[in-house]
Amino acid sequence: MVDTGRDLGTELVEEAIRQLREKGVEGFSARAVAEACRVSCAAPFKHFDGRRGMFLAISEYLDNMLYKTMEDIKARIGTDYKRGHLEMNEAFIRFLCENPFLINESFWNTIDEKQAGIRKWKSFRNMTEQFFLYCQAHNISEEIYKSYYFNFQTLAYGSAFVIVSGLLLKGSDPERDILDLQERIYRNLELNVKN
Repeated sequence: MVDTGRDLGTELVEEAIRQLREKGVEGFSARAVAEACRVSCAAPFKHFDGRRGMFLAISEYLDNMLYKTMEDIKARIGTDYKRGHLEMNEAFIRFLCENPFLINESFWNTIDEKQAGIRKWKSFRNMTEQFFLYCQAHNISEEIYKSYYFNFQTLAYGSAFVIVSGLLLKGSDPERDILDLQERIYRNLELNVKN
C-alpha cells in the first residue's frame, strides 16, 4: 500500500466537527462525513469502531484544542489567578458558542458521559484550577468556592445557550455583559469573604 501521508483520522474528526457545528447532533451523518472526506461510508465506523468511538475522538480533539488556548492564557497571565480564570472562562464561553453541540446532552450520551463529561476535560480542569488557586490564595472555604463556581458554570452555559439560540435582545452586547457578570460574581465573592 502506498503511503499518501494522509491523516485520515484527523480529517474525519475535523469534518465531523464541522458538520456537528453546522447541523447539530440530530442532523449529524457519518455517511456525509465520509463523502466529504472522499472515503467509503464505512470508513468512519471502521476507523473509530462506531459512532461512540468517533464522538470520543471528537471530544479528545476539542479538549486538546481548548487546552492549548487555556495553557496560552496561563503562560501569559502567570500567577494572577483571577485574571487567568476570567480569561479562561471567556474562552470557554466562546468555545461553547463555536461548538454548540457540546451543550446538547445527546452528544455526551453517545459517549456515555452525560453533559458532565466536559468536566473530565483537561482544559476544563485547567480553568477550574485557576479559580481554586485564587480561592486558596484568599483563604476562601470550599463551601463558598463551590457556591461561586456554580455561578460561573451557570454564566458560561447560560450565555452560550442564549447566544447560539438567537435569544439575545436587539442591540445587546454579550461580550460586555459577560465581562460585567464575571466581575460582579468576583465582587460578591470578595465581599462575602470580607464579611
